[in-house]
Amino acid sequence: MSGIEITTPLHVRRRLRGRRLFEARILPALFLLPAGLFVFGLTVWPVFRAFQLSFTDANLAMFTTGEFNYVGLNQYVSVFTSTFFRSVILRTAVFGIACVALTMTVGISVSLLLNRDFKGRTVLAILVILPWAVPRVAAAIVWQWMFHDQFGLMNWLLYSAGFELFRGFAWFNQPVIAFTAIAIVIVWQSFPFIAVSMLAGLQSIPGEIHDAAMIDGAGAWQRIMNITLPMLKSLVLVLTVISTIWAFKIFDQVFVMTAGGPARQTELLAITTWREAFTQHNFGRASALAMVMFFILAGITAVYLRLIREEEA
Repeated sequence: MSGIEITTPLHVRRRLRGRRLFEARILPALFLLPAGLFVFGLTVWPVFRAFQLSFTDANLAMFTTGEFNYVGLNQYVSVFTSTFFRSVILRTAVFGIACVALTMTVGISVSLLLNRDFKGRTVLAILVILPWAVPRVAAAIVWQWMFHDQFGLMNWLLYSAGFELFRGFAWFNQPVIAFTAIAIVIVWQSFPFIAVSMLAGLQSIPGEIHDAAMIDGAGAWQRIMNITLPMLKSLVLVLTVISTIWAFKIFDQVFVMTAGGPARQTELLAITTWREAFTQHNFGRASALAMVMFFILAGITAVYLRLIREEEA
């Protein structure tokens, strides 16, 4: 009797195999299907639709009939041959790079400060996080009042400090000064995310490494440049990608504070796209502008991701 083997019938084995296949592959896919459809509806389909419309001369009247005239690459040609559109793209790139550099610098500096043990550190951490929690439109309205030429807090503080130039100084009459004011608001709202993320990375570095460097005579700046930042290079690159995407699609602060003025000289690519679509009703050109911004960000992100992979390899 001990030499007799009990075999499972073939139909039972097939049923068990089918059940394991269902539980291992089909059931997880069914659970992910609603989320996948949600992501597709909010990201993939709008991008595809914008890409499709960028090859048409779609306007508001055509949306009532659903019939569009395909014009090939004419919308892209008009974007890159227009002096105004080229200046908007260049202005967006320069302003975006400046905001990313300032945001990363301030965020990393604050994270290094919060990583130290001192009295009042918790209070400072709370104050750092607060700007990130303020809605962008509300923050832009408050800062617009603070930069008001007659009743603004900034002019009063600077004039009280002895700077006669800021008596009734108009912050939004000159493009460079207006961009400076806008950049202050954007950096003020963006750096908390960088600071908190970098602080988490800093606290993951073993303290023994810094102690050994101090014994070897390394100063604070040397430890930051030769130990801290190299060990957090992947995190810095990821945060730079996120900051770049945020900077290139800036809309709220600029629209509230200047609306693109004076004379559309502070108008960025996101505002120009909105204006073409919902003011000029030129949805074909607006879609082309949106796709230009999409391809620029996709290219920048691809470069950063390659750098991250090379760093992790």
